[in-house]
Amino acid sequence: MITRRVTALITGLACAGVLAACSDGGNDGDGGTAAPSATGGAAGDTAAQTTGETPTADVADDARLAAATLAVGVTGFDDAAAAVDLGVRHLFIGSDTDLTMLNGQGDPARSIDALRDRAGGDLTVSVDEEGGQVQRLAGIIGELPSAREMAATMTPEEVGARFADHGRKMHDLGITMDFAPDVDLDGGQNVSDNAIGDRAYSADPEVVVRYAGAAVDGLQQAGITPVIKHFPGHGHATGDSHAGTVSTPPLDQLDADLQPFRELASRDGVAVMVGHMQVPGLDTADGAVQGATTPSSLNPAAYGLLRTAVPGGGIGFTGTVFTDDLTGMQAITDLHSGPEAVVTALQAGADVPLTSTAADVQGSIDAIVAALSDGRLDRGVLQQAADRSV
Repeated sequence: MITRRVTALITGLACAGVLAACSDGGNDGDGGTAAPSATGGAAGDTAAQTTGETPTADVADDARLAAATLAVGVTGFDDAAAAVDLGVRHLFIGSDTDLTMLNGQGDPARSIDALRDRAGGDLTVSVDEEGGQVQRLAGIIGELPSAREMAATMTPEEVGARFADHGRKMHDLGITMDFAPDVDLDGGQNVSDNAIGDRAYSADPEVVVRYAGAAVDGLQQAGITPVIKHFPGHGHATGDSHAGTVSTPPLDQLDADLQPFRELASRDGVAVMVGHMQVPGLDTADGAVQGATTPSSLNPAAYGLLRTAVPGGGIGFTGTVFTDDLTGMQAITDLHSGPEAVVTALQAGADVPLTSTAADVQGSIDAIVAALSDGRLDRGVLQQAADRSV
């Protein structure tokens, strides 16, 4: 069982490593949600923005570093190219993306390969391809059953083979990362208004580990990076983060939900996505951020729980950590603008903030540059995050 003492330890460590001023009052700690003022005038603080002057070398370097941390959803080639030209090196294929930009689906000069050349070869392209109700590419590469159906009708070995085949087809399209598998538990009929449902393999964490682990293996065989989600566990939450607030049971009741993350996050080459659930008891050591009112994606305590190895508690994960979408889900947009949410997530400990739209890429870059300039973000920590995201 995860105790409040363990939580205090791991979140204290997270604060020491991520936030420039977590324990000295410099982190806007107001006891509620991660403070909307965290970006402090996020999109307008640099001299280059306010005067129109050519950016200094330091500001230009910070802008490149800022862009390198972002994963940006695109609608097609043109906004993807604009994002790449700003220094973004991670594009997200969403439900509203024109799929003719994928390799082999349209003009080669307006394809993922062309964008990769434009980026100098360094470009991650991700998609949500879980199966069932969450798949974007069924019209091109065929359908996957839902996780629940796969667990009910297939062996883990068959699931692994299915994901390997699906992954190879994704790879041919230019995709390198899949925000799957979903390792949340099935909360069953006792959870009202839950967004997971048949996206879960099972209510039994051991079954989830077997089947999701097979999906991880299959994707990796195809050269696709798997991203397990939604840490610290959405299965027993009430609500849908697309539509508003989501709350889980208290932290000390989430041991089973955490088990798939403990077992699968230790595998080489696996990334983790942090969800927007509010988790009572997942508080920072100083009490400045309360898990009951702060989405996990913006909560330093959630990243502390994920990063810190504590027997019976933390996960000890050392790989890349993504947020769920910060610009298209009301659990976040009801609290913050996109640029504010991006900076707050980075302050909390995210490596890669995910935004489903490219509409305000420049605003997010400017907000990060401003936070680097005034010390709310640490350059060294942000560089480590960018390095992990490559």
